[in-house]
Amino acid sequence: MIRKLTTADLKDVIAMETGIEDDYVIRIFPKLIEQDDMLGYFEGPTLVGIAGMTIYEGEIAVLGRLRTHSNYRGRGIASALMSELKEEAFHSLNLNWAGYATEENNIPGNRMARHLKMNLEAIVVSSRISPGSIEGTLDTQPYRSGYSRESKKKYLEEYSVNEDLDFFPHSIYYPLPYVPNLTDDYLDSIEMFQNNTGSFIIMKEEKGATYLHVKVWNEKTLHSKELWQIVNAEAEKEARLIWIDLPTEQAKWLETHSHQSIWHLYGKKKELVK
Repeated sequence: MIRKLTTADLKDVIAMETGIEDDYVIRIFPKLIEQDDMLGYFEGPTLVGIAGMTIYEGEIAVLGRLRTHSNYRGRGIASALMSELKEEAFHSLNLNWAGYATEENNIPGNRMARHLKMNLEAIVVSSRISPGSIEGTLDTQPYRSGYSRESKKKYLEEYSVNEDLDFFPHSIYYPLPYVPNLTDDYLDSIEMFQNNTGSFIIMKEEKGATYLHVKVWNEKTLHSKELWQIVNAEAEKEARLIWIDLPTEQAKWLETHSHQSIWHLYGKKKELVK
């Protein structure tokens, strides 16, 4: 049986043997129940699997938080939970896209896309960089900042269309397939910098560690000495690690300076009803 989880199910989530030490899902379970849609798979009274859905900007569902009891793996529980969430995203909530990201070496996670009839949307290389370890290689003009919500929104929408982006690095661990209709809260949380060669955006995030999330699309901008002066200074202020999500080719330059992980972004658009 699959049903929505409540705060009363925390004891069962804690008791479910997954092999994950210090699982963050347990730590933030009350918050997940409040903010996300969390489902549980029960065999009789025993909770044997959980999964959740986070909705971004009212139009994109990212599926995840997937956990299966160690003794019940290989029985289709994970696929059943994810399928239920996908159906809810499209039919109950009428969202535009549903999908998930999984690491390249997660064989079951990659195989699941076929069962969910989802396509590989993008390959994302996430680089974690210590402040000061990169200085850039190109001299560029100084960057301007202090842009309004409207300017940031217009730039991101136009750039995504004109440049045909592989993905949009919305937040850490959550790349999206395109730039959605961004909320004022999100636009207020990002700071944009521009010069004659391109633009980049920084955003402070707390994801277990404290990060400065840098969003950059232009390769010349990525190599800019002026960009790295700004990024390193901002990261050092609050002892933040630098996080950058890039396509495979662009990420190669950062390989020797960072710890990298490779993610596969799978998803599916809502099918139009004929």
